[in-house]
Amino acid sequence: MIGDDHASSADALVLTRRDGVWTSFSTNERAGVEETSVRTYEELSDALDDFLRLMRLRADEDVLMSRIREKNRLAHETWQASRDDRPEKA
Repeated sequence: MIGDDHASSADALVLTRRDGVWTSFSTNERAGVEETSVRTYEELSDALDDFLRLMRLRADEDVLMSRIREKNRLAHETWQASRDDRPEKA
């Protein structure tokens, strides 16, 4: 999100102008600002370069997490199928 202060948005990357400098930060799942993510820039071009880098990292993370979730789903289905194929105990 670029522009207005979107600190009330959950899981967001935000770039905004505060007190005469450009500030970027991340918010968590409760829309709280992750204090360790706050960065400031004098120049908009520097802020945009870093913001774009952070967006790419977030996209890479999303792809990785999707792959992990898919592998976990397949592993669970395989495990469940192996349980379903076992003979019942008498």
